[in-house]
Amino acid sequence: MTVKNNLVVFLSLILLGIASQASATTGYFALGYGPKSNGMAGAVVAAPQDATTSAVNPAGMSLIEERADFSLMLFSPIREAALDPRVVGGSFEVRKKSKRDFFVIPNGGFKYQLNDQLSWGFSFYANGGMNTTYTRNIFDETYAVLGAAQQGGGAAAAAVPTGTKTGMANTGTLQIDMGQGIIAPTLSYQITPEHSFGIAPLIGVQYFKAKGLGNFQGFTKNQTGTDLTNRTYDFAYGAGIRAGWIGQVHPMVTLGASASSKIYMTEFHQYSDLFAENGGFDIPANFTTGIALHPRSDLTLSFDYERIFYGDVKSIANKGPILGPAIPVGQSVLGADNGIGFGWDDIDVFRIGLQYEVNQDLTLRAGYSWNDRPFGGDQLLFNVIAPAVTNKHMTFGLSYSPSEFGEWNLSYQHAFKEHVSSEQTAFGVPGSLSMYQNAFEIGYSWKF
Repeated sequence: MTVKNNLVVFLSLILLGIASQASATTGYFALGYGPKSNGMAGAVVAAPQDATTSAVNPAGMSLIEERADFSLMLFSPIREAALDPRVVGGSFEVRKKSKRDFFVIPNGGFKYQLNDQLSWGFSFYANGGMNTTYTRNIFDETYAVLGAAQQGGGAAAAAVPTGTKTGMANTGTLQIDMGQGIIAPTLSYQITPEHSFGIAPLIGVQYFKAKGLGNFQGFTKNQTGTDLTNRTYDFAYGAGIRAGWIGQVHPMVTLGASASSKIYMTEFHQYSDLFAENGGFDIPANFTTGIALHPRSDLTLSFDYERIFYGDVKSIANKGPILGPAIPVGQSVLGADNGIGFGWDDIDVFRIGLQYEVNQDLTLRAGYSWNDRPFGGDQLLFNVIAPAVTNKHMTFGLSYSPSEFGEWNLSYQHAFKEHVSSEQTAFGVPGSLSMYQNAFEIGYSWKF
């Protein structure tokens, strides 16, 4: 193998380890990165906690001590979807929970002080992702009842037994599996004791696999859907950049801001009939601003606002199928430059975090966040496989330092159960989606 190929393989292995099975929280982005950040609901743009800071604000590298951090999160999203063909005479609702409920997600980073003003480090983190696995193909079983109703009316629809399939190709288990991992090498410069600026190139990899989408092959460019579904895992690589600033404007007030460009990714060639722009799936741009208040030396209260630009990525933002003509006006078939998508909009995320240092060994944290849902009920059909409906999170965390050189960090987060429903999806029948989540994260920090 060439040196270039060796580097690609090495980078892919690292990033795929990071990306392993992350799932939806704020859209499909993670709520926070590392147990300290997650303990404060991710409200750390002006209150950096550890060497994962470049996942939010690279300027934070100037304000933390030399250290290395690593953590593992056990993430459990509970997802359920349903379509109800009883409105056309069917005798049952097609309802199923996604069967994979546990995922392990790593995060971490490293910081080294080059001189009094310049810091170097890197953060590696699972940016986000999505997984749903329905052993009962919700699309296909509903389609079987609809086909019977179209051919023989309500009586024929009522005669269709539960579990009936259409017999179309590639309509077995319904599944998508997508993950994104990022490494952010970082330089941070402390311009004055009160102000720091940081910059981090973002090196990303993502993987994707889909199964069971054969019911939509007629919406592809050649109506055969060769690269629509049931292909092997495909991989995409890309790069972007994040810059940030942190400034202490008062002894009790610190401000922070950061912005990330879109991460421009190569195409998923094996799914060029699914995603717009022949398999394009860039990682959206985003920016975050925040304030950290220090009313006492042992107490920090932080507030963050984030905007995620899902609407700038066509494969995510283009409207999905609609009832009637199926393809929305101004859009085209799956895989085309303006092909059908998932109908996601930009979202706003609001976070509140609290940190209290009980003593030199023990620190407690709590947080709460809320965000817009990226799609409404009119876009429910395609989002059966991407049910990102959670929008409220409560978090808790703590750090315990058994010595001056080591620290254990724990966090717990709960995303409250949320529903999205529609009385008439693009299939012409009612549908619903629901999700709630729990996550427990443990990490260890080495202080130099």
